[in-house]
Amino acid sequence: MTPGGERRLVALDPAAVPIDNDYYSDVGDSWWDARGPLRALHDMNPARVAYFDAVAARLGPRGSLRVLDVGCGGGLVAEPLAALGYRVTGVDLSSGAIETARDHARASGVAVTYRVGSAYALPVGDAAVDVVVVSDVLEHLHDLTAAVAEMSRVLRPGGVVAFDTINRTAAAYLVAILAAERILGIVHPGTHNWRMFVRPGELAALFARHGLRPAELRGLAPAAPVHRLVAAALRGRPLGGFHLTRSAAVSYIGHAVKTQER
Repeated sequence: MTPGGERRLVALDPAAVPIDNDYYSDVGDSWWDARGPLRALHDMNPARVAYFDAVAARLGPRGSLRVLDVGCGGGLVAEPLAALGYRVTGVDLSSGAIETARDHARASGVAVTYRVGSAYALPVGDAAVDVVVVSDVLEHLHDLTAAVAEMSRVLRPGGVVAFDTINRTAAAYLVAILAAERILGIVHPGTHNWRMFVRPGELAALFARHGLRPAELRGLAPAAPVHRLVAAALRGRPLGGFHLTRSAAVSYIGHAVKTQER
């Protein structure tokens, strides 16, 4: 299949398109180390959580809204949303990540429900949640169609799916893989595969097939200039935060609305 094709409409063969998703099971307590191996996620988190909150809060009072965080990992997004008052359930395939998330939420005094489960078979009933959050996950899924179908199934009509992911462009390869993984070591090598990145048009087509109407798409990029990013990365320091932009050439964030029952 050619690089320009809408290829994420079909499942990818894990043997032909390998990715090291198992790494996230081995991170342990470092999930919550802002200077640790996942420090880039911590830098992105304030912008992402603020966006997800702004989208979700339009649906009603936070305390009345049921949020499902798909691929929640160690709880970096689920816990802040729960702290804002949402009724949050986090689901992840890694039992180790779920245990870390539970321990941190307990220590922080934040009520979050965590479950071990797959994005392809979410342990939630039909139309059971108001908001699905899928953050830094879509680019790790070989069968994106099956995952989107499940997100639509559990989402009630009028609810929203809020996401962020990485575009499949030359710029994304240079930034997310060549620079972040291979040169600067910001991201663990092998945790991304360029062929699994998702173009906005592909995601919009998948959403449309499953009763989800795309509502907004923005770019998501570091706020600091390149020379400061490189200096921070080389010294193992935080990257200085992210902000929303007009360009979706590398990473992007957005949401879609559930329009109908399937």
